[in-house]
Amino acid sequence: MKNSPATISVRNLEFQGRHGATAIERKTHRRFQVDIDLHLDVVRAAASDRLADTVDYHTVCGLLCEIGTGQTYRLLEALAGAMAGAIAERWPGVGIEIEVRKLNPPCPGNPAYTAVRLRR
Repeated sequence: MKNSPATISVRNLEFQGRHGATAIERKTHRRFQVDIDLHLDVVRAAASDRLADTVDYHTVCGLLCEIGTGQTYRLLEALAGAMAGAIAERWPGVGIEIEVRKLNPPCPGNPAYTAVRLRR
């Protein structure tokens, strides 16, 4: 096998955090969800069947939850950027697409969520 491009995905990872533009939002926990796609070549992992040769999605989930619950961000953009940065640092060369959603945000019209999506 010469090249084996693949996508590892995590969907609807959920945590509670104190993120928001206003002090009132940051005072109480709110629900957030994350979707992430990691684009990489899995030729080594396919041949070796070793977790060390790929991205461990269990570790990805733990890292995202740790960032989401460990620090407060005013903007979803900053939260998504911190998450993508941590993934890029742990697994250099992996393409990242991440969407972070704030569920039931305090907005007119009562949206189900607001979101930011970024690629790296």
